[in-house]
Amino acid sequence: MYQIGKITNSHGIKGEVKIYNLSDFNRFLVGAEVYVMIKGIKKTFLIERVRPQGNLLIVKFKSFDNINDILAYKGLDVYTDEEPKESMDDDDYHYVDLVDKAVYSDQSEHIGSVISMIPVPQGHLLEIEKLDGKVVMVPFVKAFITDVQEDRIIIHPIEGLL
Repeated sequence: MYQIGKITNSHGIKGEVKIYNLSDFNRFLVGAEVYVMIKGIKKTFLIERVRPQGNLLIVKFKSFDNINDILAYKGLDVYTDEEPKESMDDDDYHYVDLVDKAVYSDQSEHIGSVISMIPVPQGHLLEIEKLDGKVVMVPFVKAFITDVQEDRIIIHPIEGLL
């Protein structure tokens, strides 16, 4: 199960939804099957149409033709079980593989753990909860991220970063 987006709102009255895309890959394709979880039950949708609108996607699901059909899904996460068709480079990672990973400095000091990845126009930010409970943002770029290992992320903190 891969979280690929979040339904933020309805769009118009013809059953379209606004989705915030959380995937590094193009997962919202016409004919693709996606789903949401409602009270532990999987509700599957078939994508009929997709178009970008700013930093969101406007998506129309097959057989959902009225705003009332989709209002119950507002705010829910969108998932797929499909593996991405594109291959990843060695320095590409899935969000879910980074969240909850321990963060250490390049001097072996335990800093905290990753609580989320935040997309920004320049790339991504690692949102890290430090051991003292303070939350900091670290750009996910080679200047700061020196290594991503199985059990930890090694960062090179500069003065003022943490």
